Amino acid sequence: MNKPIAALAVLGTMAATPAWAQPGSPAGPAPRAADVAQGHIFPNASMLPEPAKEDELKAHAVPLPDDPIEPWLLTKEAGPFMVLAKTFRGPDSERMALALAKELKMRHNLPAYVLRTKDFPGKSNIRGIPPTADPAVVQANVKSPEKYRTYDEAAVLVGNMKTEKDSVALLHQVKKIKPDCLNSMPKFYTWREGLSTAIRTTNPYVPAQHLYQHKHDELVVKMNRGPRSVANCPGHYTLQVAQFSGRSTFNINDKSFKDEWFKNPLNKSPLATAHDDAEQLADKLAKDPDIQKLRQPVFVYHDRTSSRVFIGAFQQQMDPQAVDVRDELLKLAVPILNEKRSTGGMDKLIVPAGVLTDVDQIRKSLEG
Repeated sequence: MNKPIAALAVLGTMAATPAWAQPGSPAGPAPRAADVAQGHIFPNASMLPEPAKEDELKAHAVPLPDDPIEPWLLTKEAGPFMVLAKTFRGPDSERMALALAKELKMRHNLPAYVLRTKDFPGKSNIRGIPPTADPAVVQANVKSPEKYRTYDEAAVLVGNMKTEKDSVALLHQVKKIKPDCLNSMPKFYTWREGLSTAIRTTNPYVPAQHLYQHKHDELVVKMNRGPRSVANCPGHYTLQVAQFSGRSTFNINDKSFKDEWFKNPLNKSPLATAHDDAEQLADKLAKDPDIQKLRQPVFVYHDRTSSRVFIGAFQQQMDPQAVDVRDELLKLAVPILNEKRSTGGMDKLIVPAGVLTDVDQIRKSLEG
């Protein structure tokens, strides 16, 4: 395209700018009733009809389902890429969501799920329903009156797409669906038809790092091929007791991070010896008689920023045996520093973590 034609194209684009984008432009005409009834797309600058008032809302034209909602609830096995079809709010939100999910599955052959706000991690503020967040997350507050804590909301999610590209195709399909159940439900915006407002989303129960395929770090995989690799742990969880990493500081004037240190930082950083330090500590712990009495294996894990030492193999995150092992390790933390011990003593104070480490997640990152 030559310059004169390009200039004309730019001017034409500017001239075609809708009136509502220009400051001071008057509001456009109101849409015709026929357009609203037929679900036509409103032109630019047109004024949308006002939402229906609360006293004008009609009751449900047909009874809502009373089926158990548990089989329809979203789990981490669904997805991971999905389409958010509709969100319902109010006392009947669960039953309305269930009606839509059933129609999408039975009539349109689409995998549909219901996600309730109270089931989402950290959102369980209803008395009698235990918080679903991990132990490390601040738990829900149930001290104030329940009527101030509850928020009835249920969303319908569709699809078990493995890639974003597949979810885009699914979104176009869902947007064209006009479920019969929605026509029998009260709604504020009468001109909206079907699932035209659906959007793409992801399964909130699937961690972000698992949404996209990524290449394994070959260096990390090689560093963890030793006999004490945590990948060899027979349990699903283990307890971290030590970590070796590089220096860090909150003091911007720290001399350790200035001047001469930067000329040859690798030779002076603890990260340079983190791998060997962790392996040596693991060997000493495995040979210590008091540690052996615990009858728990010792493991190590190395990555690009640190090396960690673990003790124990547990099958559950809240394993009572893990609590006992941690209590014993706290008692042994100082005594095993004694150099007169048969193992020569430790040169690193072990600090048992308060939460177990998920071995399955680490093992998955090492599967090359």
